[in-house]
Amino acid sequence: MDYVIATRELGPQDVFSIRDRIAPAEVPVFLQGAFAELYGRLGLLGVAPAGHPLVIYHAFGPAEMDAEVCVPIAGPATATGRIGSRQIPATTVARTLHVGPYEELGAAYRALTEWIEGNGFEASGPVRERYLNGPGEGVTPADVRTEVEIPVVRAAVTIPA
Repeated sequence: MDYVIATRELGPQDVFSIRDRIAPAEVPVFLQGAFAELYGRLGLLGVAPAGHPLVIYHAFGPAEMDAEVCVPIAGPATATGRIGSRQIPATTVARTLHVGPYEELGAAYRALTEWIEGNGFEASGPVRERYLNGPGEGVTPADVRTEVEIPVVRAAVTIPA
């Protein structure tokens, strides 16, 4: 797949979220349960989502991942239990659209990483996956649309002495 990559300014975003450390094999079950819990709480509060759901991967590891499942909301709302309410700060991201199964997202990550390094940027925050649609909506794996975003800043230039 050919990836079109560009930077985009994102404003601050209030979210409801659930963050946990999990084994990589447990990610699909964790995401499904966390999204159900978040949307259920929003429904009880009568709060509508204010954008596409996303996951922020604060850390990747072979034995453990630090993942935060988020649903954008229009403003602060009352959280409870393991659900948090916070604001994701404004940032610039390099992003691309991946169309296809989640299992093939690695290609989008590789393309983004190469683009960032080749265009004078460096990563400045955790990776995000924004889910524009998904299997729960009757979408086939080949038609799943996921934006992959990496916060970036201009790379520091070293001037020889």
